[in-house]
Amino acid sequence: MASMGQQSSEEMQLLTFTLDNVFYGVNVHQVREVKNFEGVTPVPYAPNYVKGVTNLRGEVIPVIDLRKRFGITDKTEETTNIMIIVQDKHPIGVMVDSVMEVLTLPKKDIETNPDSLIVDKSEAVIGVAKHESDLIILLDLMKVVSKEATNMKEENRGFQIKVQTQPKA
Repeated sequence: MASMGQQSSEEMQLLTFTLDNVFYGVNVHQVREVKNFEGVTPVPYAPNYVKGVTNLRGEVIPVIDLRKRFGITDKTEETTNIMIIVQDKHPIGVMVDSVMEVLTLPKKDIETNPDSLIVDKSEAVIGVAKHESDLIILLDLMKVVSKEATNMKEENRGFQIKVQTQPKA
């Protein structure tokens, strides 16, 4: 029996969030922090799913709108949360409708059979978890974001995801 705060190999800790009233979950270790949306500065020539950049304690970070990335229509501006993840040591903000809770689920409640997921191209969808009466789509946010980084460098030279920080004087 695992003690509180520890995760056994038979369990997975997920941070759950919503987009368009659908539950999603990511491995809790992929998310560094959750912030309230405080606005972003748009960047010319950025892909449409890049909302812009924001200042996170003195560091400029790109912010990706997961609704646009997944082709979900915009909603009227309500409270939106940003999950801060770190990709190759660079923080990236990922906008979601709302961050819910951290769940610890037994791995037996997670379906990872690709045939039942009906997903061909995306390695970002890693499974579906059953929790009470809900289904939670499990994502690998690093794969969602790593595609962004590649696309930005190759197709959109006007927008660079890597931001050089000024050396401290």
